Amino acid sequence: MKKFIIPFIALEWITISGASSAAYIKWDFPLSVCIGIVVLAAFLTLFFSKMVEMKEEMYDGK
Repeated sequence: MKKFIIPFIALEWITISGASSAAYIKWDFPLSVCIGIVVLAAFLTLFFSKMVEMKEEMYDGK
């Protein structure tokens, strides 16, 4: 399962960084909003990655 998640996370981070930099440069969003979006994405990525790992460990233990 991890071999499918790692490329998805890389694609997600490319998209998040591109969207936040475009919002800052082209649409004049405040820098704090763009940094907040990136921090929220980091938190959600880590949270859901841990959930997937815990589910995998639960199924491997059976």
